[in-house]
Amino acid sequence: MKPLPANHPALWGQQQRACTLRVSQAELERRLGPALMHDEQDGLGPRYRWGFQCGCGLELIVDLPCVSSKTPREAVLWMEHLEVEHALAHLGLSINRVLWRADMQDPLPLEGWAIVRQDDPGNRFDMCVLSIRAHAECLAQLMEARAHKQSYDVEPRGIPPRRAEPRHELGYFAEHAAS
Repeated sequence: MKPLPANHPALWGQQQRACTLRVSQAELERRLGPALMHDEQDGLGPRYRWGFQCGCGLELIVDLPCVSSKTPREAVLWMEHLEVEHALAHLGLSINRVLWRADMQDPLPLEGWAIVRQDDPGNRFDMCVLSIRAHAECLAQLMEARAHKQSYDVEPRGIPPRRAEPRHELGYFAEHAAS
């Protein structure tokens, strides 16, 4: 993961609050490295911030309020696309850490790229659907690397197939129908 610039104002215009996580500063520092101190006059107070871009292009920002406790607190995860599962896979965190997520009231998307899990007996089911193919492929690879006796594939869902080029016979019929 490549760190993002500490103060990149254009980045904030694209980001949305994706979820709130229960996690400690020590755990975030172990996984993401040292945090930057961030204190804008935005009413949120001082906080630790990690920002990075994953190899697949996904940009993540994690904010954690500054308090003296080492116990787990509520961190906010910001990203452009609401791909919570994908972000958690990059962070190495379990879905059990999520306290709130922006997409919890939304139905699963019907169009995009589905990550399909297949277990040993051959049972298949969709894990999630993401809008960007590269992100879906990245998440499938991350999940397969951590899985035991399961495989993950990426398949299109609800995306109309590309139209084939017109066949020569159609051109012939159109040409002779006019005469």
